[in-house]
Amino acid sequence: MPDAPTILAGRYRLGELLGRGGMGAVRLARDETLERDVAIKEIDQPPGEEGGAAARRTLREARAAARLSHPAVVQVYDVLQLDGRTWIVMEYVPSRSLKQVISEDGPVDPGRAARIGLELLGALRAAHRNGVEHRDVKPANVLLADDGRVMLTDFGIAAMDDDSVISRSDVVVGSPHFMAPERARLGVSGPEADLWSLGATLYAAVEGHSPYERSSTMATLTALATEEPEPPAHAGPLRPVLDGLLRKDPKQRIGIEEAERLIRASVEETGALPVPTEEEARPATASRIPAQRTAPLPGEVPDDVRRRNPRLLAALAAVVLVALAGLAFVLTRPDAENTAQRDPQPSTTTTTTTGAQGANPPAATGGATTTAVPSASSAPASASPSPSAASSASSSAAGGRPQLPAGWKNYTDATGFSVYVPEGWKKSERGTMVYFRGDGRVLGIDQTDEPKSNPVKDWENQSQYRVSRGDFPNYDEIKIDPVKYFRKAADWEFTFTRSGTRVHVNNRGAVVADDKAYGFYWETKDSEWNAARKDLQLVFDSFVPAK
Repeated sequence: MPDAPTILAGRYRLGELLGRGGMGAVRLARDETLERDVAIKEIDQPPGEEGGAAARRTLREARAAARLSHPAVVQVYDVLQLDGRTWIVMEYVPSRSLKQVISEDGPVDPGRAARIGLELLGALRAAHRNGVEHRDVKPANVLLADDGRVMLTDFGIAAMDDDSVISRSDVVVGSPHFMAPERARLGVSGPEADLWSLGATLYAAVEGHSPYERSSTMATLTALATEEPEPPAHAGPLRPVLDGLLRKDPKQRIGIEEAERLIRASVEETGALPVPTEEEARPATASRIPAQRTAPLPGEVPDDVRRRNPRLLAALAAVVLVALAGLAFVLTRPDAENTAQRDPQPSTTTTTTTGAQGANPPAATGGATTTAVPSASSAPASASPSPSAASSASSSAAGGRPQLPAGWKNYTDATGFSVYVPEGWKKSERGTMVYFRGDGRVLGIDQTDEPKSNPVKDWENQSQYRVSRGDFPNYDEIKIDPVKYFRKAADWEFTFTRSGTRVHVNNRGAVVADDKAYGFYWETKDSEWNAARKDLQLVFDSFVPAK
């Protein structure tokens, strides 16, 4: 295949390779017309009739996904057919697939798997209501986004109720390890088959392998037809929903409503706050904001509402968040090398979410505050409190800028602010936030033109909401305190555990002018926090806001 052009259709500038699957390669690209990052998949098209079939599958994927408007479905923006090659332009979602997470981090806990399951059920409900069957639900097609969302992608072999299914009688279309028995045995499919595949995906999430993983495709298909799945050993309260979804007879298999009821029951059994029902969440998902999809928390919620109904609180929070379009940002893991849009958001706070699961960031009252939020499986463990003298106050606002030390460089952002950062750290962007990663540490800086009035109160509201959602398992708060920095500022410092590693975070929101606030996110391993404190202080002392 010839090399890909640099620019497609006069507007999409191709960038780095994001990944390659069975149907083609996916690249990061920049839409220079709308000034946003997108993902572009080039479909591998063999010559002759097979190439034509691949092109038809591409159009099928685009049409299937375009029917759906749901927060858990990756959007398709465009299909390009240029010089005999086919490209799909899609929403760019910085993420790891569930398959990658299982491979790199190991199986997830039942609570996180439950939250993943609820999001996928929502996506399948939307698909089935629109006459679309996915037909290839599997961990590789489940994206755990850096901003906390769970996304279902790759509708390449989807079946639609008004379109003939593209397939060949001599080829099994789909992934045998996650294929429903009726599809493998008879080639028939329906919405129930997607639910079986969902059950197999959740089984793999908690067990680390599919329920019918064998040494060969034929052995897998034979076992699928003749054997019952091995009982899951690590499903915990998820066991009833897995048993119900993995029934061989599609007529006996549980449906979406029953699966959702059982998953919510399992979430409540583990003590985590349930994800709002579809009806409760609808106001928040009605408007999709592609560049930021991570809604910040509301500034304040009345105490009587908070006491009466925590679940209602979560739903109301989401509504307010979308209404405010507040700054929310997600940071899933320190090694993530993601570049995304920096479309401005009118809010005061920057929040950072780590997780594959709908964990959304908080919003800061006092300034653009950056919030680190662990992934659904991340959990803060124990904190080693750091002395506050070095990280609680900075002289940069009043005492002048320190000399640039060896091993550091002065970074000047396109928006006008400047700050010292270690040389060699990799820069990436998401929304209005710029990240620097290196040496196992992360620095994120965000900004807003609409500061809030009380940084301390805002962090308190956000921390209460995020912890109640279960976003910070084993959350250990070190402090939420005002600090002397520019006009007004506050620090939110805490620890959590990500993939078995204790992580230490400090979020600072700082108001520097009537119409400008910045958020600073700093993350290290908890064991390295004390050694890294002087570097954080240098960041604070060297920061110069935009004029």
